[in-house]
This record gives sequence, C-alpha cells and structure tokens, in this order.
Amino acid sequence: MRIDSVQLNETIAASATPPGTSGVALIRLSGPASKAVAAAVFRPQSARFPAADAMPGYTCAPGWIVDPLSTQQVPVDQVVLTCFAAPHSFTGEDVYEITCHGGTAVRQTILDLLYSLGVQPAGPGEFTRRAFLNGKLDLAQAEAVMDLISSAAGKRARAAARQLQGQLSREVQAVRNDLYALLAQLELVLEYPEHEESEQVQVGLMNRLSGAIAQVATLAASFRQGRLLSEGFTVVIVGRPNAGKSSLLNTLAGYDRAIVTPVAGTTRDTVEELVDIGGIPVRLIDTAGLRDTSDLVERIGVDRARSAILEADLVLWLISPPDDWPGDLPQADVARYDTSNLDEELDELRDLAEKTDALLLVAGKDDLASSEPLRDWLAAELPDLPLVSFSAQTLEGLPAIRQAIVARYEQAGSAQADEALVTSSRHKACLDKTLSSLEAASLELSRGDLLDLVAALVRSALENLAEITGDLVSDTLIETIFSRFCVGK
Repeated sequence: MRIDSVQLNETIAASATPPGTSGVALIRLSGPASKAVAAAVFRPQSARFPAADAMPGYTCAPGWIVDPLSTQQVPVDQVVLTCFAAPHSFTGEDVYEITCHGGTAVRQTILDLLYSLGVQPAGPGEFTRRAFLNGKLDLAQAEAVMDLISSAAGKRARAAARQLQGQLSREVQAVRNDLYALLAQLELVLEYPEHEESEQVQVGLMNRLSGAIAQVATLAASFRQGRLLSEGFTVVIVGRPNAGKSSLLNTLAGYDRAIVTPVAGTTRDTVEELVDIGGIPVRLIDTAGLRDTSDLVERIGVDRARSAILEADLVLWLISPPDDWPGDLPQADVARYDTSNLDEELDELRDLAEKTDALLLVAGKDDLASSEPLRDWLAAELPDLPLVSFSAQTLEGLPAIRQAIVARYEQAGSAQADEALVTSSRHKACLDKTLSSLEAASLELSRGDLLDLVAALVRSALENLAEITGDLVSDTLIETIFSRFCVGK
C-alpha cells in the first residue's frame, strides 16, 4: 500500500465524540489522503457495498476496520463508514466518518491505526479551521460552531444556530455593501470636485452614512442581551443566615447543590450553579448570610456576597419569618409581632432599591403559620418592591420566581427569531470601532470639507467589519479563536 507522504501530512483524524464509554463513537478523517487511507483500513461487509475509494459522496456502507499492515488483516471493529466527497463536505476536503462502537479501547485502537499509517492527529478546532480556510464558513459562523457545542440553555443554542446559518454575517455584509456604495460616491466626488457643489449629492452621502450608523448601532445594542446568553444571566440569592437561600438555590437547580441545615451560617462562600430557566442560561449564586460576624472565614464570605450583589443581573433577597415569631397568633395580627430585628435588613433593602431596579423580594418559608403576617408587613414597609412568596416544602412561588427571571432578561431587549444577536465580545468590539469611525465620518461630512478624511474613516469602518467575518484577519487572531475549540470539531 502506497500513500503519498505529503498528502498524509496534510490529512488529519480525531474522535468527534467526547472521551468515555458510549454506545457508538465517531472518528472523523479529513484531507487529501483520506480516501486512500479509508480504502486501506475499511473492508465492506459484502459485495453489495463499494470500497471506500469508490463510495459516492453522502453515502454510507457497513463493514470492518482492519489493520492493513498485519499479514492477516485482523478485524478491529464493525463500523459504518460515511463518505463526504470534496468540495461538498464540512471542511471542503474529502471527509470520511467512521461510526464505531463506543468503547475507549476500540476508539483508541482505530485512531492509533490511522496514525500509524501517517495520518496526523487533529488539533483543537482543526476541522472547523479548514472549513473556514476553504471558504465553507466565514469566521463568525465558525465561532458559532463552538458556541453551539458549549450552549447550556435553549436560547443560547438558538442564537448560535442562527449565527451558524449566517444571520449575523448577512447583516454585516449588508452594512459593508452600503459602505462600499458610499465609498464609491465619495471617490467620485474626490475625483470630480464639481460634484461636491450638488446639495443632492451631499444629502445622498449623509443619508447613506446615517443608515449605516443606525444598522451598526442596532447590532451593537443587541450585545446587551447577547452577553447574557454567552456569559449567563447572573441571579444572586441573598439574605440573613438561615433564611432559606440554599433551599431556594436547590429548588431552582432541581437537585441538592448546596448544603441545607437548621444551623445558621452553613454557607460561608458563594456557591454557583448554571441552570436553564425558560431557555436562558442562568448563573445562580447562593451567598453567605448577611450579618456582622467576628469569624474571619464567614466575614470573607459576607464580603463576597456583597460584591456579588453589585454584579448581579437580578437579586433575589430572601426574608423569612424570624425564629422568635410565634405561629399561634392570628394571621392578620401583624402589630403583635416584634419586627425590630428586621429593621436593619429593611434599611439595606431600601438602600439597594435606590441603586438598582434588579431586585425581587422573596418572602420565604411560606409554609409556616407566621409567613402571612410577614408578607403583609413587607408589602406595607416596601410597597414599591416586587414581592413573591416561596416555600421549598410546597414549591409555592417557584413559577413566579422563574417568570421574574425571564422577564428581567427580556428587559434587555428581546431579539426576534429572524434578527441577528451579537453574543461575542470580539464582535461587539469590532462593531464599536466601526461605529466610532462612522460617527467621526458623519461629523466631518456635516462640516462639508476634508472628504478624503471621510473616505479614510469609511475604509477604517469597512476593515473593522471585515474582522467579524474573517475577510480581514490576522493569523494570530485565527489561532486564538480556534484554540478554544475541542479536538474533533
């Protein structure tokens, strides 16, 4: 068996499924020698099926992987081989995918066999990198592949899927087309100065520029919501010790993530959990109970809790009936309860409410007899704060809390299904630079002079937009982006 050594050096293979035991696993082979390598290691199950090098694109064949270097060509595993012929494949090259049994030993044996023939192990994101370099995807679409893989919630996955379909790229290309038309007009005026005297020409230039500014500003503004999908919507649960914060986190998470005991001060540090609430990736943060303490460790936890409050997208402030509130008093007799031990907490709440509207008051332990007087008292003392009740025992109030989280997210601006949503800080930075150049160009154009400077600023805007799709991008940036990918993708 002879396979061109140069082609082998340009052919890569890796497992496209994660480590561990599974029913099946998938090994991907791509490059100029993939057809010859597949033909060397694959034996069709019967004469009904073609050899690997005779398979048309987008067809499958059952058979066996064998070691072609052994004298008896010992079978390694029974597989299904799928062929994607160049250029109609993910990478744009000849691609063969081996669906084998998912045992670790089987998968590694097949990979070792391919590598022994001279195929190179694929690096992180190398298949997607080849798709980008071969023009199958632009850079924004390539980044969406990794976003789709890492999506932990429905809305983020849908946003990544729209970007992979080219939604963001089409929006960016539409702006670029308008700017190229504007630049052509500017070059015409610079070449033939007599056109500059035309008021109609000046108005046309300004209208084109204003339209481009509006388009870029709309895309940049979508990052406010897109960031919450990419980084997670942060919900911080705070309150006094033993208010039931860990129980609330466990209920929202759907399992016992945080330790719950009757002992106050169990949580001494922030506890985080990523959950999907209404399709939104939500970072739930349980915090140490807010109180003055001489315990060094607990004091650090309280400081971290207060820092988390300032960084939260939504604060769930949990107040539960104090332990010394009797449960046998009439439910409506609020005046007979001692509320002095809650006054300091209310002062903190009022202070926080002046700084942010991202605050939801939760009256906890709603299953207790003393919970109704607490709700009445809180509603009277803090009438401007939204208030819900919650019980970890009965799950009372859980739907209202989930709904409040979704509503707060949607206040950031809800993108329609057919609208592009910027989720990458890299894309946002490129859009900000584009907007800065276009606004400077608009200012110069309104002054009616230095049109060569206006043209230079428009060119700068075009270069910044080209960085988003990869039409103008450095090798270093490409390396940085694809290094975040997993091996096999």
